[in-house]
Amino acid sequence: MKRPTLPAEAVDATPVRCVLCGQSNLPMRYCRHVRWTFDQGDPIDFARFALETSPYVPGRGGNVREIPPQWWQLHGEQIVDLVLLHFDACDGYVFGEVGSLDLLARDIWKLWKPDPARPGLQRRDPV
Repeated sequence: MKRPTLPAEAVDATPVRCVLCGQSNLPMRYCRHVRWTFDQGDPIDFARFALETSPYVPGRGGNVREIPPQWWQLHGEQIVDLVLLHFDACDGYVFGEVGSLDLLARDIWKLWKPDPARPGLQRRDPV
């Protein structure tokens, strides 16, 4: 049985150190904190991935496919800011904890469909 080998560009690649654990990362040799690589897509693609994989959206009765492509483009800067709030992106890798995917999904979903305003509390003074 032949062992799989890495492409030549992977062998020549410069390792990228994880900002969370310090482990060196190479193509197809990732630490447990790598959530995305830039060759998989841009930050908008990563945000869609977070929404599709998180249980937050179905738990709220939503579906990612409700969001039209124009909305993603219109709110692109805000989405990139949210990605950078929850994750560290450097040298082609996106590092972060698994729970941060759910937090990102929550923030993007609330940007798409904000929660309705809750009624205020009524103050009652003692008589």
